This record gives sequence, C-alpha cells and structure tokens, in this order.
Amino acid sequence: MRRQRRRPLFCLLMRVLVTNTRLDGRGGTESFMRDLARGLQSRGHTLMAYGSDTRQQERLLEHDVIAVATDLEHLPVRPDVIHAMHHLDAMTAIASLPGVPALYHCHGAVWRESVPKHPRIYRHLAVSTTLAERIAVEFNLAPDAIVVLLNSVDLARFSRVRSLPRRPARALFFNSRHRQDGDTLAAIREAAARLQMDLDCVGTPFGRTTSEPEKLLPEYDVVFASGRSAIEALACGCAVVVLGRTSCGELVRLENFTSLRDRNFSIAVNSPPPSPDRIVAALERFSAEECTAVSARLRQEADFERTVDALLAIYEQVVAQHRRTQPDPGAEMQAMARYLRKIVPLIKMTDRALDGEWASPNRAETFDDLRTQLVQVRQRVERIEKAL
Repeated sequence: MRRQRRRPLFCLLMRVLVTNTRLDGRGGTESFMRDLARGLQSRGHTLMAYGSDTRQQERLLEHDVIAVATDLEHLPVRPDVIHAMHHLDAMTAIASLPGVPALYHCHGAVWRESVPKHPRIYRHLAVSTTLAERIAVEFNLAPDAIVVLLNSVDLARFSRVRSLPRRPARALFFNSRHRQDGDTLAAIREAAARLQMDLDCVGTPFGRTTSEPEKLLPEYDVVFASGRSAIEALACGCAVVVLGRTSCGELVRLENFTSLRDRNFSIAVNSPPPSPDRIVAALERFSAEECTAVSARLRQEADFERTVDALLAIYEQVVAQHRRTQPDPGAEMQAMARYLRKIVPLIKMTDRALDGEWASPNRAETFDDLRTQLVQVRQRVERIEKAL
C-alpha cells in the first residue's frame, strides 16, 4: 500500500502543467510524469500533461487519472506553474500561458532536450551533475539557476526485492538505444557466453518491450542498463552493469555508487569501446551480499517521495520569485524570437526535403505520416544517387 505523506501546512495546493514530447509511451520521461502525477495527487495537488500531438488524447496511464491536454487554449484550470520538458512543447506552453512561471527539466543530451531560455523559466533542472555542467556551458546558464535533481524510483511500485544466487545465471540487456548488431551487445553476448549466463534482450530494437518492469526485472540476476532503467533494476535487488550510448561500463558496487548515481548511472560518450574482457572482469566482482547492500542504499536514497517533496519546494520558490518579478513582455518576445530563429532552419530543411508533399492531398496529418514521407524522400534521394 502506498505510504501517505502529510502535507505541510505551509505548502500551497499546486496546479502543475507538465509538458512532454509524447504522452503515450513508456520511456523515462513518461515514467517520470506517471510517478510525479501519483506523488502530487496523493498530496492533494493537481497535474495536467500536455503534448502537441493531437492523437494523444487518451489517458496517460491505464490506472492513473491524469488530465491530458492537447489544446492549451481550453484548459480546464489555469496552472500555477509549468514543469517543462522537451523544448518544442515547453515553449509552446510558455507562449500560450502568459503570466505562468516555469522551470525546465533536462533529462538528457539529445536535441529534443535542448535547453531554451525565457524570462519566465526561473529554474533549470538536470538529472546528473555531468548534465548540469554541460548545459551550463552549452547554453550559458548561471550555475545557481541549475538544480541537480537525481533520478529516483517509485518504491511502492517496485516493491519486490529479489535475493541473488551465489553465482549469476540469468542476465538481461534492458535498453532501447543499442542496435541488435551493435558492438556493445556483441561484447555483452560474448561475455555472457564465457560466464555461462543466459542473456535476454528487452527494448524497442528487439521487438520486445514491457510496461511492467517491476515484474520483469526481479526475474534476472544481472541487468545491463542505464539511467532510470538501472535505478529500477537496482531497486529490485539486481546486480547492474552500467551502459552508455556506445559502450559498457562498471558493475555498480558500494565503492562507485556515489559517482555513478551522480552521473545518472551512465558513462561518457567518449568511453572506451566495449570489451568482452572488461565486462567479464566486472562481473567476476559480483557479490550477492554487496548487491543486496547496494540495493538497500539505492532504495533509501532514491525514493521518489523525496523527489516530490523537492519539486514542491522548487515550485513554491518559482511561484514566489515570479510574484516578485516585474513582467517584461518585450524581453519575453525577444526570447521567443531567439528560440524561433534556432528551430526555423530545421523546419525549412524539412520543407525542402518534402518538396511539395505538404500540399493536399499528400499533406501529412500526423507525425507518423510525416516520418513516413521523410523516409520516402530519403529513399528517392538514395535511388537518384545510385543512378548517377
């Protein structure tokens, strides 16, 4: 049963609008929204989710009552604060809701996570210390405007903690960013074979996904994962070997726990290429007792209830700062113009690539239609290049 937290008397009841690039998936930010919604609602607050894709009008989750908005002009209530994620939808919400303060939550280094700047964005959140340093430099942000909010896990959902055998026998590659024929997975397969471990793969590239990782993860002794997936596996008592975008890193142990948690249980892009020898060496340090201790520490430090408390405090700070700030419509318009200057060239490139496909009757009605048209354009270009 979910623990009930008593709401502090000084805490205002918040109406929060959270933006995300999509609302129908099961990725890291969608899972974060789910956990945030449950945490806020259990304290009496309100969360609405906004995404710009008009197909996404269904409830975000099967068992959660979350208001989903695709039309910002007809919101049922005006939010007190915008918890912005993914810049396209974030800036749309900020422009559509004048006078509403915002914070921008950056979860990664991909383009959709690019950090916008706007006078009503009073805080920038990053999920790791390395990401905080990166966005400070790349987007010229004041360090005191960035808050490191490490990822966490819903312990009520991930309540099952497994006991590990003396020697690991079952391993899981739990990631959607690595190809089936990639070097990283090839190295892991070889290492697993050497150690006589069965290896399963779950993720979009493998044609197998899950909406219930809390049931899947406890079935495995070792999980190869990164970020939120690694945190979920650790919460389930699994041994975890950290993945990066292009490589495979350390086994999470007590001695490296702090540094890996600060880096969101990931490794740098410029890490050495994957090596079966290094993976075997990492797994040979496996200790059931230490994995149990690591899991206990993770569950103590990464409880999502703490994240909700931290975010409520930040929301109140943002709202209070906004009330003390004199509105500057001119500065807001300049900020939006600077933002548009950055994205308009990409839209023009898409327009040129489609070369008339926007026109009826071929105009794309959905993002999937647009994606299909772009693939077709790319295929036509490739055929022309081969013919030359």
